[in-house]
Amino acid sequence: MKFLRLILPWLLIVAIVLAALYLPDLGPENYKDFDSLFANERRRQGIAGYEIAIIKNGEIVFNKAYGFDGQRKALEPSTPLYLGPASEILTGTLLCQFVNQKKISLDVPIAQFIPELASLKARRSGAASLDMPLTLRQLAAHRVAFPEKELPDYDPEALGLEAGLPDPELFLKSHFPTENYTRSRLSYRIVGVILEKESNKKFSDLLESMITIPLGMHLTTARPSSLEHIAVGSGSFFGLTFPYFDNVPYNAAPSDGIVTTSEDMAKFLKFIVSPERGKGIPGLTSAQTTQLYQPLYKDGDTGFGWRILDSKEGRSIFQGGSIRGYSSRIAIYPERNAAIAILCPQDGVILANLLLPMLVSHAEEILFQGETGRPFPTQRAQIVVGIIFIIYLLSIIVQIQSSYSWARDLLKYRETGISQFYARFVIVRTIVGLILRILVVVLAPFAIGALVGRVVSYQEVIAFEPGISSMLMTALFFGVLRNTSRLVMVKRLRYS
Repeated sequence: MKFLRLILPWLLIVAIVLAALYLPDLGPENYKDFDSLFANERRRQGIAGYEIAIIKNGEIVFNKAYGFDGQRKALEPSTPLYLGPASEILTGTLLCQFVNQKKISLDVPIAQFIPELASLKARRSGAASLDMPLTLRQLAAHRVAFPEKELPDYDPEALGLEAGLPDPELFLKSHFPTENYTRSRLSYRIVGVILEKESNKKFSDLLESMITIPLGMHLTTARPSSLEHIAVGSGSFFGLTFPYFDNVPYNAAPSDGIVTTSEDMAKFLKFIVSPERGKGIPGLTSAQTTQLYQPLYKDGDTGFGWRILDSKEGRSIFQGGSIRGYSSRIAIYPERNAAIAILCPQDGVILANLLLPMLVSHAEEILFQGETGRPFPTQRAQIVVGIIFIIYLLSIIVQIQSSYSWARDLLKYRETGISQFYARFVIVRTIVGLILRILVVVLAPFAIGALVGRVVSYQEVIAFEPGISSMLMTALFFGVLRNTSRLVMVKRLRYS
């Protein structure tokens, strides 16, 4: 009976994994058009909904919406969504316009605009501050690590992550503070403040007068209150979505809080990747848009808001990420006059750093090769993980209930020397397991903080990926409860 109780959870897990592997996966093996790709993969990847815009040869060839928002309202290409960290590409464009109009210089210390930030120094992450004032160029290039707790006026709470990369090695290099500079969205919030001070205009007015009105982006704004309806964002718990009703703070707009639609982003991206004579916006002609996606430093990876990374496959130019309830991924291919944008009213580490980049990669193959294969079905994987977690949790609960018999049987081994050694080993292992689980819970925010390059709270740990975070925390809690109950029973029986 004990043996059956021990192997039964494992037998169930094996059965579930085999079922997931061998049950037929509905949908075509290959995709040859964007509509079938995004319609089928939204369900296969467990995504609530998204808006898509694709530019090819300088023309908008695809602009469509699928699914729904956090309140299950159907999305349209004209449904406003928060752009999240990709807001930097619009703030960067404003900065480039100011530079071209000679209203501002990139190499001027930021203390000239904001004297109270004169103490900030440029520095590499993990290294001492450089003996030089922080300049606007360094700020825009993310070449600074901020003491964010000391800058409350410029650091409103806006939970989320900047976009990562599909390549795990590049993802780690991009996020772990090693020889690179830490990336903080605080940089572009301060850039926005500097633009306001230099122009004596609000950031929202600058965005409107210099970009959105000239390009006909009538539903793009840094003042969300000016819009009648914005899609409600959502989180995900093993494929099930739940709504978020939090608003992004107004002063986070330059880095996180610009609202737009896929229709508007298509107009902006078309302007960037398809230079046409005679077209432009204040301080930036269509022919000058190449400045936007050139690194601000030769050894850097950031242009005017764009990420520019070199890999074996070539140059990758993109931006995106997630804030609470929303994610996006935007990639441009200037040499081919093409671009892809995905806006999503849903957040999460997996969505922003794996699923959206994966969908962009497959759309890219259709765009340039005419066909793409079917990606891995993460929705099915999430369901399998969820069921396995429930089985594991039930087995832990059974172990907690049987703590008395476990302790009684363990103490019987003390009758012989060899068995006594085994009993002590099991007790030590139980104590070590208890300590390790507690340490994981305590150190989780610090470990995640090391990954993203800034201090995070438990709230953010959960918000990054609600399903996985909740699962791990619950498993650790019940593991602590099981080990504690076993040790209590051992002590009780030993001294009774």
